Amino acid sequence: MAHPKWSSVYQKQVDFKELVDHAYSHMPYLEEVINRDPGKVLEVGAGGGSTSIFLTYLGIKVLAVDNDPQVIVSAKQNNDQLRGKLELQEADAFKLPFPDNSFDVVCHQGFFEHFEDGEIVKLAREQLRVAPLVVFSVPTIFYLSRSLGERLMTKKRWDAIFHDINIVKSFYYGRPRNDALVKRFLSGMGWKNIYYCCLLGRK
Repeated sequence: MAHPKWSSVYQKQVDFKELVDHAYSHMPYLEEVINRDPGKVLEVGAGGGSTSIFLTYLGIKVLAVDNDPQVIVSAKQNNDQLRGKLELQEADAFKLPFPDNSFDVVCHQGFFEHFEDGEIVKLAREQLRVAPLVVFSVPTIFYLSRSLGERLMTKKRWDAIFHDINIVKSFYYGRPRNDALVKRFLSGMGWKNIYYCCLLGRK
């Protein structure tokens, strides 16, 4: 499927306020990573680096990879500006350049929804090769935007994609960022299922 030009998407510098807001919005997902008390974490799809930089504040050793060298450059700039301890490396997510069991956890937020079902399964199996647990989050059909070409699906549909992989846990979560009147209204009406979080393990 078609992907946006990620170097353009992530060229804007992330400030501290945005980093904290992002972490707060995705706290249920981040807690699933943090509660495993990981020593080494791999994030696949570096993006702006917000998630990984936040995790380094907690003393976790994090390496983020991306196949776009310009995304890596932008994430490094954010890391330096925000005083993170994030390591970054260019890599192909379908063939990660790491030995088996190199990490305790693989994580990513807003990554899988840009691939087709078969690709998602291949990516998940490759991630489970380098770590015993994968924790990820994606937007669902309740998300308000499709500006980046996201596949927006239900929890049931996501669970079905991983029918041959061990789903340790999966759930909806969400807190609309209160930067728009419509989001505040929807939040007040109980609109919560914005994201799907899933933990995948080895069988």
